[in-house]
Amino acid sequence: MVQIDLFISGEGGYHTYRIPSIIVTPGGAVLAFCEGRKHGRGDSGDIDIVMRRSPDGGETWGPMRVIADFGSDTIGNPCPVVDRETGVIWLLLTHNLGDDTEREIMEGTSRGTRTVWVMRSEDEGETWSEPVEITASVKPPNWTWYATGPGVGIQLRYGEHRGRLIIPCDHALAGSKVYRSHVIYSDDHGESWRLGGAVGDHVNECQVVELVDGRLLLNMRSYHGRNRRA
Repeated sequence: MVQIDLFISGEGGYHTYRIPSIIVTPGGAVLAFCEGRKHGRGDSGDIDIVMRRSPDGGETWGPMRVIADFGSDTIGNPCPVVDRETGVIWLLLTHNLGDDTEREIMEGTSRGTRTVWVMRSEDEGETWSEPVEITASVKPPNWTWYATGPGVGIQLRYGEHRGRLIIPCDHALAGSKVYRSHVIYSDDHGESWRLGGAVGDHVNECQVVELVDGRLLLNMRSYHGRNRRA
């Protein structure tokens, strides 16, 4: 096995790279995403979405590209999902003002809040659409913090909802320090997104898998106790 370092701190104009995600397209290309944190390793500030693409299953890789840049603001938490029926790759993201921290957003003292965005590629990740905001359809007014992923989404294979796109997410409730996990979904091949179920309390970042009987399982970061997941 050969290990290849795709993103190296201090190179490519970024201080730190974090929050990686990787996915394989229907045609066999491998897309690797992460946050490019320009000036430091913290979760706020000037953060962009960067990507590298391998056309041959990971043997060789193209150069790093910036595919989402909101100036000095934060655009992050890349969570891609492949629609096997259309071949379109959807990339879910979250945004906040660069000088707003997670703590300030949760406490209601920030200038802005977290918003939710989506991009698409119809050519195996070669090109990407401009980000489109979907906050109104997936984030209730009493949620403050919000994060897509990190990781990847899935497309359901079984049952009455076969073909549904699912993105794992997390959020925090206004007026509290309570985190919860939730999912958002699309039943029209990514053209619109809706809020699904939420679980918690005291869980946040998660990944979702589909069981063979059609149920969904969330593997969640847990705040219930030391060294535990939910």
